[in-house]
Amino acid sequence: MTINPKWSALAWGAAALCAAVGVGLSVYPAQAAAPPPALGDHAAPSQESDPDPNNTDSVEWMDHAQFDILQQEFTSGPEVTAVCLSCHTEAATEIQQTSHWTWEFKNPDSGQLLGKQNVINNFCVATTSNEPRCTSCHTGYGWEDNTFDFTNEESVDCLVCHDTTATYKKFPTAAGHPTYEPKEFPAGSGIIWEPPDLSLVAQNVGPTSRSTCGACHFYGGGADGVKHGDMDSSLAYPNTDLDVHMDAAGLDFSCTACHTSDGHEVQGSRYAMNSTDEQTCESCHTAEPHQYEALNQHIERIACQTCHVPEYARGGVATKMFWDWSQAGELNDDGSLKLVKDESGHLIYDSRKGSFVYGENVQPEYIWFNGELDYTLLSDTFDADQLLVINAPQGQRKDETARIWPMKGFNAIQPYDSQNNTLVIPHLYGKDDNAYWGNYDWQKAIEFGMEYAGAEFSGEYSFIETRMYWPITHMVAPASEALVCRDCHTDESSRLDFVALGYSPDEALALTNFPPTAGLGTVALTSTAPEDCAECHENEHTVWANSTHGAKGVGCIACHALEGEGGHPDVAYSISQESNLCGACHLDEYHDWEKSGHAAAELNCVACHQPHDQSQRITEGMTSCESCHHDQAAQTHASTHAAEGITCLDCHKETEINTGHTFTMQADSCTQCHAEEIHTANALLAANLGEQDSAGEPGSALPTSEAESTTGTPAPVEGANILIPIWGYILLGLIIGAAGFWIIAGKEPGIGAEELEEKE
Repeated sequence: MTINPKWSALAWGAAALCAAVGVGLSVYPAQAAAPPPALGDHAAPSQESDPDPNNTDSVEWMDHAQFDILQQEFTSGPEVTAVCLSCHTEAATEIQQTSHWTWEFKNPDSGQLLGKQNVINNFCVATTSNEPRCTSCHTGYGWEDNTFDFTNEESVDCLVCHDTTATYKKFPTAAGHPTYEPKEFPAGSGIIWEPPDLSLVAQNVGPTSRSTCGACHFYGGGADGVKHGDMDSSLAYPNTDLDVHMDAAGLDFSCTACHTSDGHEVQGSRYAMNSTDEQTCESCHTAEPHQYEALNQHIERIACQTCHVPEYARGGVATKMFWDWSQAGELNDDGSLKLVKDESGHLIYDSRKGSFVYGENVQPEYIWFNGELDYTLLSDTFDADQLLVINAPQGQRKDETARIWPMKGFNAIQPYDSQNNTLVIPHLYGKDDNAYWGNYDWQKAIEFGMEYAGAEFSGEYSFIETRMYWPITHMVAPASEALVCRDCHTDESSRLDFVALGYSPDEALALTNFPPTAGLGTVALTSTAPEDCAECHENEHTVWANSTHGAKGVGCIACHALEGEGGHPDVAYSISQESNLCGACHLDEYHDWEKSGHAAAELNCVACHQPHDQSQRITEGMTSCESCHHDQAAQTHASTHAAEGITCLDCHKETEINTGHTFTMQADSCTQCHAEEIHTANALLAANLGEQDSAGEPGSALPTSEAESTTGTPAPVEGANILIPIWGYILLGLIIGAAGFWIIAGKEPGIGAEELEEKE
């Protein structure tokens, strides 16, 4: 195939022109492409493919809309379940073995039979006799009373956990069913609940999500966030400030990322928790997640959540802190329900339930906890003159399996049998005459509830204050918002009451005079006050008293520890010069120092700092720097910086982007003084090219990326190395194209006509 050389040249020139324009556009893009979304350091566990259709926890979800069997109109939830079971033949059997279905849990250590069927709480008290209302959060259909058939597989609700349309909701009083016709709830509210399109939902099932789990767990206790405090609707789509793991735009963990499951059995139970983190936090973060050994040492006795969940109920949803049932029963003058809200819109009085107190951004309580909770059950007696802790957390300082945990403490005033000193079950919900929410008669409600439960009731009731604890594990804040040393180790507003936690007054004194004493718990705390040391070490004490450490109460034993058993002076105190001793408190400074040339040269903190007054060492009139860096000091003394009184540390330490202990020059070392007149690379290049700004001043910075210069040239884009306008590239392409025509026409540069004839 022969190509006309002129067309070849034309094509070659056009290609060159396009290439030139392309290069120009790459340097001056009309609109920069959006960068890809940033990915977090950790990816949420993915659901792997599994050929077993019964293993819905790990199966790769198929498009259920393609299944003919789902192309039908369903009139009830059990009809959908029957179709699900035609493929997932063992799924219902698996569900029926779980506590999500049985609402029972037998504690393997205490032997207590717990779960929602058996425990008494101080929110809505008990499920028993109140099933149609309570079981709106059951994973089944039709649990209306104590005759419910727990073996009926078609009573299992598949959709409540696997809906992805956000349209499937159980009706609050329908014993686990959704509504199948438009229905108003609450009565008289004007709020109409529409029935879900069961066919649509069935065709769009998928993995569980925060929303499906939260449909029940966010609303436990009767309303959004009222029970747990660290679980509410704000976790459906949280940002990183609310929860770093569930951040919808970040790691986006679903509940099952941590609460893993096998055969529908979901791991994690508040009835018997894992007080350590081998199966929780440490399964991802290891047993030494911090770069500082001082912090890693805390993990043995302090739960991760203690520092990393500084407050709960901080997503904008308030949580209940107090509930007084004894105030219930007051109606409006016309006999209607009395509902009172505070200025924030929180319901603080309800005729059916009494009065409430709410809290937001609540600081947890901190107690020793080994994972066990001792429940007061219906048959247990107690001292009615004392505050009754219904689920007393177990653990103490001497218990090696216990850690200091953050807890929500919830108090309530609820009815009890005043003769037998036992808790009671009131019949609250129902259409019968015995339900308290209809007759407001505690006597009738308690008598019916106790008879229904098969429990003894003396016939006499009163009210008692009770307390329940809820371990705080969600709403994990970013590391930057975690607690720091001074939040606990200070004698003012410390989060931890060390005496209440089992420490002696002397130990508490040492722990709250920041920093805590080195070796605490292994040596006797005798003669530890700085005044005691002053009897022999008068000079050191005087220097210390006038130092920053002295002003902050950092005593001698913060840095010096007995080297053995016994007392001083028979036993020596350590004189450690290791930098990690200082780093136990000065974490950021230590981290920076580790990256410095000083650390490489094994120069520790006391090489530059006097240990007792923390001042810089001065040698024969020289600064700390000059005592080692002689050559650099000589050069600096003759500089304009020295003439202005600028010292070594002004450039090598006092920067904004680190503590300065790397002693590395950073950009902000210069901009501290030269921010107004310092040049950018583009401005310098523009000055060399003779560019001028609109005022005609050479060397001025070029226009920003969102503006154009007065000549119409687009602004430079970051990353461009050569600033040539587009017309320059177009001209270059035309020149190259013309050269191509010239060459093909035989008029090669440097060849005359005669030579051309000879060549032809």
